[in-house]
Amino acid sequence: MWCCYQVIKPPLLASPYLARWRVLSSVFEGRRLRHQRLLKLLEEDPLLTDEELSEALGVSVSTVRLDRMMLGIPDSRERAKTMVQRALSNLRSLSTGDLVGELIELEPNKGGLSVLLATREMAFKDSDIIWDHFIYSQASTLAMACIDADMVVTASARVRFRSPVRVGDKMIARAKVGKSKGNKFLVSVRTRVRDVEVFVGRFITVVLG
Repeated sequence: MWCCYQVIKPPLLASPYLARWRVLSSVFEGRRLRHQRLLKLLEEDPLLTDEELSEALGVSVSTVRLDRMMLGIPDSRERAKTMVQRALSNLRSLSTGDLVGELIELEPNKGGLSVLLATREMAFKDSDIIWDHFIYSQASTLAMACIDADMVVTASARVRFRSPVRVGDKMIARAKVGKSKGNKFLVSVRTRVRDVEVFVGRFITVVLG
């Protein structure tokens, strides 16, 4: 995605237009920096809505929509639809029903990303904190999904739960495939809620058959 910015040259001599030039330069620079931040936010969480981007950037929703149009970025629903279709087309080791969370990105034998919304059904009876096995299951199924083979299982895992997850939180798990030896692959998964890392896991996955 590309965005062109017009270069505005300052007046050669001091004039009534100098102050206007300074204002325009500030506006263009502010927009450029905002676009960079918007792209970074969407890289971290591709499903952010215009309202969430508006809050994060401190601008109006209409400004976010205009920025998206300038950068050629579709809205969150269209982005999600396109990304899910592309990710699922690369999925080989699991069926979609086996995944915990929604698969958003998948590069076979390289990495992937999934999103899971914490619901009331996942929580303890008398608390809004969700059970840890949901966090683990999202990470472990993502780790297996990243391997380009017909049958993959988890052989071992070292995990740390860094922070509790509550009802309504959106868990973003990102996996990275590391070293491999024979039919074994090391996959690292980190899960966060907004800017807080809630889970870290290192999975050894094994290709069967």
